[in-house]
Amino acid sequence: MTTMDNDDFRLSRIEAEGWSAAQRYMADETVKPDDIRVADFNPYGGGAARSRWAAGFRKAVATMGAK
Repeated sequence: MTTMDNDDFRLSRIEAEGWSAAQRYMADETVKPDDIRVADFNPYGGGAARSRWAAGFRKAVATMGAK
């Protein structure tokens, strides 16, 4: 595996963490969280990891709203 592959894999796992966090935090919520609230949940300080975690969280929230 190359460094780029490792980074891609790591970021995919971080996105999955965001997805899982949304499942935990938003299971009983009826209102979608705003950007500030999502940022408060995000454990990553910045960069690509923070963005990917937030993307996973938002994707999960969107899926929950579709049910």
